[in-house]
Amino acid sequence: MKKLDLSIKPLVLACGLLASGLPSPGVAQAVLASSRAKQVNADTPKQRAVSLRQALKTLEERFSIRFGYDSRLLDNKPTVILPGNDNLIASLSSLLTPLGIHYEHISPTVYVLSTLPTAAAPTSAALERRVSGRVMASDNAQPLPGVSITLKGSARGTTTDAEGRYELNVPDAGGVLVFSFVGYLAQEVAVGNKNTLDVTLSPDLKALDEVVVVGYGTAQQGDLTSSITSLKAKDLQNQPVTSPDALLQGKAAGVQVVQNSGTPAGEIFIRIRGTASLLGETRPLYVVDGVPLNNFGGTVLDAGGQRQSALADINPNDIESIDILKDAAAAAIYGARGSNGVVLITTKRGKSGKARFNFDAYTGVQSVTKKLDVLNGDQYVELLRESLTNRGRNPLTEFPFSQVVPTGTTTNYQNEIFRTAPISNYNLSVAGGNERVNTFASLGYFNQKGTIIGQDYKRYNLRVNLDYQATDQLKFGTSTLLSNALQNRVANDFSGFSILANSLTRNPNLPVRNADGTYSVDPLNNENPVLLANEILAESNQKRVISNLYAEYAFLKNLTFRTTFGIDYLADRQQRYVPSYVIARNGRAEAQAVSSDQFTWVTDNTLTYQQRFGSHRVSVLAGTGFQRSASNFLQTGGQTAGSNIIKTIAIADPYIPFQNVSEWALLSYFGRASYNFQDKYLVDASFRVDGSSRFGANKRYGVFPALSAGWRISEEPFLKDNRIINDLKLRAGYGVTGNQEGLGGDYPALALYSTGRNYDGNPGIGQANIPNPELGWESTAAANAGLDMSLLNNRLSLTADVYLKRTNDLIFERQLPYTSGFGGIGNANIGSMENKGLEFTINTVNLAGPFKWNTNFNISFNRNRITSLPDNGRLGSDFIFKLPDTYGVEGPYSIYRIGQSVGNFYGYTYLGVYASDEDVPRIDDPEKKVTDLYERGVRGGEAAFLDVNNDGFISRADDRVLIGNALPKFIGGLTNTFSYKGLEISVVMNWSYGNKIYNMTRAVLTGMIEDLNQSTETLRRWQKPGDITDVPKALYGSSSVSGASPTDVSSRYLEDGSFLRFRNITLSYNLPKTFIQRIGLNNLRLYVSGQNLITITDYKGFDPESQNTGGGRIPSLGVDYLTQPQARVMTGGLSVSF
Repeated sequence: MKKLDLSIKPLVLACGLLASGLPSPGVAQAVLASSRAKQVNADTPKQRAVSLRQALKTLEERFSIRFGYDSRLLDNKPTVILPGNDNLIASLSSLLTPLGIHYEHISPTVYVLSTLPTAAAPTSAALERRVSGRVMASDNAQPLPGVSITLKGSARGTTTDAEGRYELNVPDAGGVLVFSFVGYLAQEVAVGNKNTLDVTLSPDLKALDEVVVVGYGTAQQGDLTSSITSLKAKDLQNQPVTSPDALLQGKAAGVQVVQNSGTPAGEIFIRIRGTASLLGETRPLYVVDGVPLNNFGGTVLDAGGQRQSALADINPNDIESIDILKDAAAAAIYGARGSNGVVLITTKRGKSGKARFNFDAYTGVQSVTKKLDVLNGDQYVELLRESLTNRGRNPLTEFPFSQVVPTGTTTNYQNEIFRTAPISNYNLSVAGGNERVNTFASLGYFNQKGTIIGQDYKRYNLRVNLDYQATDQLKFGTSTLLSNALQNRVANDFSGFSILANSLTRNPNLPVRNADGTYSVDPLNNENPVLLANEILAESNQKRVISNLYAEYAFLKNLTFRTTFGIDYLADRQQRYVPSYVIARNGRAEAQAVSSDQFTWVTDNTLTYQQRFGSHRVSVLAGTGFQRSASNFLQTGGQTAGSNIIKTIAIADPYIPFQNVSEWALLSYFGRASYNFQDKYLVDASFRVDGSSRFGANKRYGVFPALSAGWRISEEPFLKDNRIINDLKLRAGYGVTGNQEGLGGDYPALALYSTGRNYDGNPGIGQANIPNPELGWESTAAANAGLDMSLLNNRLSLTADVYLKRTNDLIFERQLPYTSGFGGIGNANIGSMENKGLEFTINTVNLAGPFKWNTNFNISFNRNRITSLPDNGRLGSDFIFKLPDTYGVEGPYSIYRIGQSVGNFYGYTYLGVYASDEDVPRIDDPEKKVTDLYERGVRGGEAAFLDVNNDGFISRADDRVLIGNALPKFIGGLTNTFSYKGLEISVVMNWSYGNKIYNMTRAVLTGMIEDLNQSTETLRRWQKPGDITDVPKALYGSSSVSGASPTDVSSRYLEDGSFLRFRNITLSYNLPKTFIQRIGLNNLRLYVSGQNLITITDYKGFDPESQNTGGGRIPSLGVDYLTQPQARVMTGGLSVSF
């Protein structure tokens, strides 16, 4: 009874701390001190000699912890004295330090063991002798053919034959032979004076012991019951990318990564298992070292809508692992933010041992992979005059067209604005520690010039990760990132100041500069792209802090309290100046300044209980959390007719200010329980309750439960000793997640005021919308079933998943009668959709031995369907969204329709061009009740569209249909790695198949309706009766009399966006340790790398991954508004550790 009372004390104290969220380590330590003193003698076992493996197992049971390690660490280790100490740290130190093994505490209950490399034993130059023997498998007593056998410290080696036998010459003094075979633990055996050496290898199940980060904790790979993809640092190294999200391309099944722009630090879209929202956010939640990030990145001031990646401030060199929670069973612990999946990024930490320095650097060049073919000077003038003539206008006399004349020379403005741009990255880190303190620190510098003149991006990073074991029970630490980014940006869409657009459309007869050095001026007022790049100022300075502080207190060996406090602060300062001599300014200079601050703080308090009861293992977590986010956006500026010397807002008269202040908060309660019986039967359950200030008073809280289970069939007696199947596990899970992002700001449920409601010349405000107290979460219920299997001594591993996601209560616009005073209520839970799909991941070891070849393959299929929408009046349940027009060309339409998927384009079906007047449809109607196209004035050479209802007229109301979809039918990736001794080459490919892209770039460059330069595709245009072509005649100005223009939205500009891309090819060489250790180094790796080397596609634009940004929303998916293409990057680098 006395012992029971003692155990209740810390439990009561822990519960009190969890409820209050204010840990008091001093009080807790005082309370526990007397309790611990009374128990230590009774609980301390007697010392005895055991194997190291048994000693670790005993410590796991005694302290309710888990060790993760490469099993080779335990090979050939002597027996040890089992520590009798009740202090975990002291036990680990006395047990492991004498053996040269170091430990790292990566979570409250998980320790990872490792050892520092040691110098290779030199090979004796004395006389040699022959050693022979046989290699057998311990699990089935069968010989192992193809085992690699090398003499340690030399290049000498051999392999076993079909009967597992081998022969090898070794120095007469002996040496150490290293036996390695895929799927088995490597073994080092001293030859001594033996001439016969038989060896038995044991299966390597370390993959099952790999540590995977899950929400608010870690788990071992073999214990997972949900769908999680885990990528380690070795999978992500040495690629020339700005932000870590780009590293995921082609690496994870079910994860679509779209690098939609070549802008330095440009935004990257990630979609996990399809789309779970119509108008809300579709990108996943990013969590860095426990801190959830916002998805907005930096604000952008007139730079073509291109935002910065939310992860651009994170140095890829600092990352230890990226874990992607794909199904609801895994993501439900994040509740209201988990419906789009969760990406957990864990950065590196220090390890116990002497300080180890790493220096990584690469430098290289970037270039565009493609340029578009446009008309030369003579062809441009001919086309412009022809388009005016076809409209009955005289280009030789009409001003200003009469000023456009051929000069006999051509300026290719793409060559003037594109450049070969340098890129470089330097990173220095140090990691080390002792029994009490472990530290990882890094300094990083990244410098990238854009492939368009005027662009550049520089980033400075400082990271400090610290863990301090203050006492046996108390531990605390931090993960802190400081980043400063400086950027010059340019507009690169079809905006008026777009350098890329003007390089394609400007009169090629004009030089960049006149003979006197001044910039040339176009009589048709099209901007000079080089002037725009050199003279418009668009600077940005972003400072960011991402930091997480934590403290842990172990009340008992199996009960731990953890409290964390994290922040994500982004300060963005921008300045923009457009001089008065830019044509669009009409002699008035313009200056603007932006100050944007986004601040998020979050605190979580968790209590974790872990216990082992014989064959039963139980883990329980309970926690509370609170998050608060605030933003303040202030922009001011104006114009002046004064000098261009002062380039700040001091010139503005009057000032035109704009400010937006917003905030929101989230209160959470969550928990998780895991049960493991004999490592064979696995069950996990979790829940989360979130309350958000964003939703209506009646629907503020949401509940998000999840349940999953796994069965390790390979642990059953009937498969235990199977020679083919090494591991086989079935998984199934169900969970509910939510979405609260991108749903109309931070106050979607409230009635808001708006300015501009002026009366009698006086400023006023008015109500802008109707409140909705019933507005609640978008909720996604998802089921997942999976299979994990390893075969043939782990040479082949397969992961397969099938899932069904149903999203209900989609937030959508509800239509109201205009008599209400409002055109509609902006937010209501009135829609639903589903996603279902298949995912396969296959990893193979194709060749083992001195020459190795590994393959990683993944492929994913997802099908999306809208299942319900509100009534939309005359259109029924259809909702049509129009994207902006540009340069006189109609912007594309996206349509939501029940039974169809999102991403559908809506427009006319393009049939080609009428070859002559006789080909224009006529309707035989003697009474003339129907007027046909010919009678409306349509003639040969004009665009032909499908008249769906055969009424003789092409109309938007009756003749538009679904013409294609932006979603791919499947996506995938393939990585092949070849290695021989220190030489390695890796080839990473990814692909997308079946998606359509609406090519607005091509629409502008083939429209022939304005005075813009055009694509060489227009050389195939119709010019006389009888011409057979798919390019209509040139018609300047308004649309055709048929009711449809050749540039209206149609299948003409919808193209196949499928592609196969060689994403990265890297050739590297690790110098021999026998050489580098002589100069005091632990490792030296040299490499050359190529990014985006080859792209196979039929897409006619710059880049098949080009997409309008659109903030991740679906209506803009798959639209190319002249997005800057990705660059081909060639780099050389090195990685040194010492």
